[in-house]
Amino acid sequence: MSHPRTSPSPSVSDSLARVSAIMRRHNVACTPAEFHAAVNVTFHNFESQDYDQAHEDMWQSLPGQFELLANDCVAARGLPRNGLRMLDIGCGTGLATDCILKTALGKAVGSVDLLDTSRDMLARATERARTWRVSAQTFEGLIDALPPDRQYDLIVTCSVLHHVPDIEGFARSVARLQARDGLFLHAQDPNGDYLTDPETVARSEERRRSRPPEWVSRLSPERVLNRLSRAMGKPAQDYVAKTNRSLVASGLLSKPLTVEELYSITDIHVHDGEGISLRRLGECLADYDCVTTRSYGFFGELRSTLPPKFQRKEDALSAQRAPNGFFISAAWRHR
Repeated sequence: MSHPRTSPSPSVSDSLARVSAIMRRHNVACTPAEFHAAVNVTFHNFESQDYDQAHEDMWQSLPGQFELLANDCVAARGLPRNGLRMLDIGCGTGLATDCILKTALGKAVGSVDLLDTSRDMLARATERARTWRVSAQTFEGLIDALPPDRQYDLIVTCSVLHHVPDIEGFARSVARLQARDGLFLHAQDPNGDYLTDPETVARSEERRRSRPPEWVSRLSPERVLNRLSRAMGKPAQDYVAKTNRSLVASGLLSKPLTVEELYSITDIHVHDGEGISLRRLGECLADYDCVTTRSYGFFGELRSTLPPKFQRKEDALSAQRAPNGFFISAAWRHR
């Protein structure tokens, strides 16, 4: 197995410098942190309307990944006591909590707090929470929106870390909220230690060569409808276009962001090419021990989107605990 890369991690200022460059092109007057927050909240409010459909692959694939993490934790530490207090940071529509509650670890959860900056995401998570066997409470905002005296036995976050400019600050906040001997689980972030790994790149290329020609994808119903809509002079109805219209209408922007600019702001550690490094995250989580790590997406996408031949290869690499999939997940114990 090849070795992970060891290039230096970008600082918070470096991450926000890229946001600042976009702001200068659009004559934005607020601070980079304020702009980053405003774009993220607006984008995710509109994305919430189609989130579950757009991320169907996550709903199909991530239950298995959370089950692996949970089983690893139970194998390493035994079954936890009942009545665990759980926090889902950046809960979205409730995917991570829904997955966790169906695992051996989730059977010990007694209550859940759901935290997200998007009111619309929280509304959909609230609807989903009615199907859970545990009580759930929602909080809108960043971590400081939580009650100051709240401590959590289990903290979960899914598809969130790559959106956070200040990973070190985020880790400190998690540690402050985490009860002693509690668990912090995260999943669905680009595997920053192996993004340029030759085997990872070769597998993604193998998968790319197996796909139908690009002209076939251009005939998808969604793309055809978008072209017809533009031809009739109607604005596109996807959440990227809605985000831009809202930001321009609010006066924050004078002209729309390009798709590349928008995702460079929202998915900040994807478009900077860095991803999330477990080695560096471990340095930030100084008061934690790593319980388990799991890599997946060995062909650059989630299992549910792969044809059977590639699913079998994915399963074999997962069984080998190969570290160089495109995505990374891990569980940490607070000492």
